[in-house]
Order: sequence, then structure tokens, then C-alpha cells
Amino acid sequence: MINLTIDGKQIKINKGVTILKAALDNDIYIPHLCWDHRLTPYGGCRLCMVEIKDQPRLFAACSMPAGDGMVVYTDTEQLRKVRSTVVELMLIHHPLDCPVCDKAGECQLQIMSFKYGANFSRFKGERKNAPEDTGSPMISRNTNRCVLCGKCVRVCGEHQGVGAINFIGRGFENVISPAFEETLDCEFCGQCVDACPVGALGSKPFKHRARSWVLESYDNICPYCSVGCTVTLDLREGEILRSRGISTKGINKGDLCGKGRYGLDFIYSDARLKTPMIRVDGQLKDVSWDEALKYIADGLIDIKNKKGADRIGAIGSPRCTVEDNYMLQNFMRTVIGTNNIDSSARFGFAVFNQAIEMAFGIKRLPIEMDAPLGKNVILVFESDVTSTHPVWGLKFLEAKQKGSKLIIVDSRETKLARHAHMWLKIKPGTTQVFIYGMIKLAYDEGLYIKEDAEKIENFSKLIELVQSYTPELVAKITTIDKDDFLAAASLYLTSTSRIITLTIAAAENNKGFNTIASACDLTNFLGDGPKALQSPAEYSNTFGLWQMGIAPNIKPGGEKVEKPGKTIYEMLYKKDEIDALFLMGEDPLITYPDLKTIENVISGLQLLIVQDIRLTETAKLAHVVLPASSWSEKDGTFINSMGRSQTVRKVIMEKGESLPDWQILNKLSKVMGQSLGIDNLKKLQSEVDDIRIIAGDKRLRYIAAPYVEPPVTAEYPFIMVTGNSMQHSGTLSVMSKSLTHVFSDAFIQVNTEDALKYGLVDGSYATLESIKGKTVIKIRVTDEVSPGVLFVPVHFKHVRVNELTRIAEDGTAPLALVKLTPIK
Repeated sequence: MINLTIDGKQIKINKGVTILKAALDNDIYIPHLCWDHRLTPYGGCRLCMVEIKDQPRLFAACSMPAGDGMVVYTDTEQLRKVRSTVVELMLIHHPLDCPVCDKAGECQLQIMSFKYGANFSRFKGERKNAPEDTGSPMISRNTNRCVLCGKCVRVCGEHQGVGAINFIGRGFENVISPAFEETLDCEFCGQCVDACPVGALGSKPFKHRARSWVLESYDNICPYCSVGCTVTLDLREGEILRSRGISTKGINKGDLCGKGRYGLDFIYSDARLKTPMIRVDGQLKDVSWDEALKYIADGLIDIKNKKGADRIGAIGSPRCTVEDNYMLQNFMRTVIGTNNIDSSARFGFAVFNQAIEMAFGIKRLPIEMDAPLGKNVILVFESDVTSTHPVWGLKFLEAKQKGSKLIIVDSRETKLARHAHMWLKIKPGTTQVFIYGMIKLAYDEGLYIKEDAEKIENFSKLIELVQSYTPELVAKITTIDKDDFLAAASLYLTSTSRIITLTIAAAENNKGFNTIASACDLTNFLGDGPKALQSPAEYSNTFGLWQMGIAPNIKPGGEKVEKPGKTIYEMLYKKDEIDALFLMGEDPLITYPDLKTIENVISGLQLLIVQDIRLTETAKLAHVVLPASSWSEKDGTFINSMGRSQTVRKVIMEKGESLPDWQILNKLSKVMGQSLGIDNLKKLQSEVDDIRIIAGDKRLRYIAAPYVEPPVTAEYPFIMVTGNSMQHSGTLSVMSKSLTHVFSDAFIQVNTEDALKYGLVDGSYATLESIKGKTVIKIRVTDEVSPGVLFVPVHFKHVRVNELTRIAEDGTAPLALVKLTPIK
């Protein structure tokens, strides 16, 4: 630690911190335009110049490290003159079109001009008059307003790892532009827009909708992925007009992805439900809440009395709050009297939790936001982290910049693969083989702590299992070059600080229980501890949903139930297992695999109840549809992948007659003659807070699951991998008009070699067929996928991709094995 004085204030800081950072951290403001806490110092704007005692010149506070005993002055007469001149120079060519600029009122140049600007300019020059670039779907560019601070260039290249824009030209001709001055075509994360201190870069969805001084701002938690970013929502007259990231708020510290910045307009979708509906003569008709709840109550009571509570099931949602999901399981277990409750987490997060309980003896394994930082080696298996969890993915890029070796093992060229130290093109679904090869190599080379590894249960079983996984066999099965495998494995096994990362979700079919199990085995074998395995939950409240007991075998907190209920597998994939199904916030007919089987099962239900914010594909087949309040229309809690509870706030009014999910269930309970004793949210949250979280026995075990090779035949020569795209998240984001401007149609990625071989043309359409069904989809020819591999995002209902997929390799181990789909 060092001591310095800034404007008479004594400050103690870590060595190496700049003067500007030291001042800002201690509530001393120094003017600046080009500095950003996420970026390396640039020193371009010269507004942060400061005086240092006994020094003959001025220093840029953003790049000057603070020194022990240093005395700094930030607001002297000399500094005010310097800043006034800098602002005066910036305004020579600036258009001064503040009345029509969206940045007016929060423009840093405007604020500096007000504070330091002169009444007249000593310099004359022509105003810039370049045409505005409005061709981009999300971001407008007006180079006339640009002050060349370079923040957008650096946040895009240095922080986001994209580099879509840069300085072009020299001197007076210098501008910031995409390559060859083309229209901006990038990830559309919008980081550059928030970083821009003036109005050179703007949000097209927000353009000319409101002035900054009439906006009301509220903080909330993003409803998309499980990182749980804080978003600052700007409202006018009760309508959300834009979303921003603020550098001092939340775990994201100002970072947002495109979904969090532009995709929150889904709440204003025309598809939103406004009133309850009941099916009459084959058509859904609007009814009152009393009619709808009585219809449901009569139907459920009739089924329960005649056929038993076990004939009723429910499915919760990772998009709904902790309170909503707690109330759903409470309703099912208390009012109905059954444990038949599950969710889409069954396809991913449940599999992960099953594996970590078996391997580590724990019930939950939160990730750490900064887990990648400071690691020697980071190994990512078949996971596009920058698409599924974009803000967390930035930590991987930051780690790489700071010296970590990033190894990507994936069949697709993901964003991380483009920045990796090594990218190994693996055959989809063979990660388990790669890991077993690593365990064998570690065993043969003695790269493990023998005494610790041998104490763990099933050691002999694991060693016997991996003996056949020689580098030659690994290379043969995974299609990775043997030398590349050995190099990557050795780099990881010999490092002193390392993590494994993989995602597992309903949308992804390239990983299953056995993949997670093998990763757990490797972690145990090397003695790295559970934290060396970083696997984030899928959606905003997947972690919270699981903690609330939305599963047939666990209660809230993780306690085992005496008589487990039916899983999704029994309720949706086996006919005549249930007669009534209550769906809360889920659309199985789009997001779940093997759609035809689900369609066949739910068509035979006596009572299908769908409670959602929109008329989903499943809701179109329902007997009763209930309108639920959406995110930002209700108070509640999300638990993110770090296990952190975060408050979700009501900032706008509900749509139509919609109600929070927990309130609907509470009203239904009373109509069915059983009060749950919860009259308000405070009482509900008090019950949730009293839940005791079960830790587990913490006993280490090797799972040693055998590898089962995915079937690929001559008739179905391709392997189809499904997943999420960077601009979308499940089907929720498809409701956003802004995001669909970027990416609005389904496609399938085909390797260039395969396209030539089969005569496929980019932009044309092809029929995909599996043993389950067929669909027609647009072709996108690319080298981002390996030969023999097809990749399809699963967001769009008009291309029923999940009609091709399946849930298991065989009926004996549902949801446990890799669910790759052979395709022709």
C-alpha cells in the first residue's frame, strides 16, 4: 500500500493504481472522456491532466501511476485553462446539433462545455457534414459528432475481442469506422454505444424517443442468462425505453450483452396475454379470472378424486422468480398432494447436479465470476460461453489477455476458439473420451497426487476403465490429432492453477450426464476440488428453481422426498402417465426435444393448463390459458449461477389482467378450498428465507461412467448439434422486435466441404431428416463447423428443429446420455 494526497485528502491505495482511479475510488472527480475502467489507459483526451507537487509539467491522471507521498492537485487555475482549451478545440468541427442529438443532457462534451467552455471560440473551421450511417439494425453512427476518444474502438477490440471498428485515415481525415467504411455488422452487443461519451454512436431502438432529463431510471436484474447482470432501465410515462449498464453497479460493472441491452422489449410483444381464456367448442375464449380458476379447480378436483393426485403433474420455469417456483411446488405438494413436478432443468442442470452430488457429495456448485482470472490454463469443452453467458465469457477473454492459456475443445469455431492458445476440433459428443485420455495420461506419467487420488471411492474402477484410452484411441474417436491432444493434455495436467468449463442446457444436445461425470472424475483425480469445475446454470433463475425444489425427488433446499414423483420423461414422453398438466412459463412444443412425442402425449390430456406471458405453441392446445405478469411487472428474486439472490423489481404496470404467477397459484389454492397461508409477497419471501439448504455429505467418489458412442450410419451421415445463438436466448428473445432485426430466421450451419460435396448453396433451403422427423431450413455455408457436423439454433417456432431431436440413446437411461441427432 502507498499513501498520497489528492486535493488535500489523504488516500491509501494499492501500488500501481493510477491517479485517476485513486481519485474516483475516493469520490474525487477528475474530468475525462477516454478513460474506462475496463480498458488500458489511453491518455487521448487530455482532460484528466493534473498537477503534481514539485513537478514542472502536467500529467495525464488516467495513465500516471500514483506514487508514495505524492501530492496531487486536480482543479487549479492552470488546469481549468488547459481543459477549457481542450474543449474549445473539440468544438471546432463539432456540429452542435444538441437539439436533435439523443445524447443531449448526458453528453460528456456538453457537460464539459458547460463547465469549462468559453463564450466564444478563438478558432474557426468547417463543421463536419458526413452522412449518418443508419444501415446497421441496432447502432446508428454519426461521425460528425465523434471526438476521436477511441473508447468505442478499444472496448470493441480490447474488451469484447471483436474489433469491428477502428481508426481510419490520418490527421483531419481521421475517422472511426468499420473496415473499408462499410455498414457496421458485428455482435451488436452495444458496448460501444454505452462507452461513447458523445452522440457519435447511438441506439436505434431508442432514437428520438425521449430526452435524458425526462427519463426515470430504475435498476433491475436481466431476465436472460444466469449471470444475473444489473440493468439500468430508463422509463418515460411508465414504458421502458432503453437498458444500460452502469460501471459502478452489479456484478457486471457496466457490461451487458445484446440481449440485456436491446432485448428487453419482449415485454411489449403483441403476443402478450391480457386475459384468461378457456377452450369452448374448440376455440379459446376470453373469460374472467373467477371463471377460469373455477374451471381449473373443478377439473383438478375431479381428476384427483376419481383417479388420484398422482395423475396430475406440473412443470416450473427458470424464467420465473424464486417466489413463483416455490409457490408452484407448494401448490402441487400441499393442495394436490403429489411430487409430480419438474422443469426444463431436467435436460441440463439436473444432470449436472446429479453428477456433482455423486462425485463431490455436494448439492450445489456455484460458479465464480472471476474464476478464469489468474489461472494458468483454462480448458473449455464443447461450450460457446460467449453466446450462452456473454458477460461471463468476457472474463475468459480478459484472462487470455493477462497470460492464461485458453484451450478450446469444440467442433465449432466459437468466439473463444478464435482467441484461444489452442483450438482442438473434436467430434461432437466425445468430450468424455478426451477426458478419459487425460486421466490415463496423468496416471501413466504420475501427474497426480497418488495418496489423495487413491483414497477416493471407485479408484480401481476408474483406472481400469481408462486403461484403453490411449492417445491413439482418443485421436481415433475424437478426430483430434494425437500430438495436439498430447500437447493440450500435458499443458493442462502440468499447470498449477487450472479450471474446466462446460455448459449443459436444454438447448444443447452435445453433452450429457456422462460428460459431466468424466469432468468430475478428472477434477477429483487431480485433487483440484469442485471449484475447478465451472459450469453455469442456463437461465436467469435456473439455480433458484432447483433450490426451490422444482424436481420430483427433492424438496426446497435439496432434502430428498420419501416418494419421488414423475419427471418430465414420464409426464411428457410416456402416454397415459398423467391426465392433467399445469405448465408455468414453459413451451415444450418449441424448446423441448422430440416434439412429436410431446404433441402426441399432451393431445390426450384431460386438462392442460398453461400459465405464461404469451400465447405459446403449447398454449394453443391448452384447455385453459392464464395471463402471467412478466419480468419488471412484479417483485421477486432471481438466484444467479454464483448462488447470489438478487432482487427483481416491479417498475412497470402489468399487461391487461395479468397477475404474478405466485398470486395466481395462491388464488387457485383458495378456490380449491385449501389456503396456503400466504397473503402477500412479504409472507411468501419469509417462508423462502426459512428454507434450510442441504450441503451434502461431501464424500468424494469416482463415477467412472462408460462411454457410449453416438450412432452415425451411412443413411444419416451428419451429426446435428443444437444450441443458442449469441443474439437469442431460448424462445423468450424471439419476442423482442429489436433482436429479431438482427437475427430473425432459423438456419443451419454447413461446412464448406460438405456444401461442395452435396451441392448446397448458401442462402438456399434444404430438408433435414432424422429418424424422428423432418424440417426445411435455410443453409448457411461456413467454416465455423467441422465437416460432418451441422449446427442449428433452436429459437424459432416456424422451423421445428426439435422435431428432429430425441431425449436418449435408449429407453433405459432417459436424459442421461448424449443426445446427438444423426441427420441426412
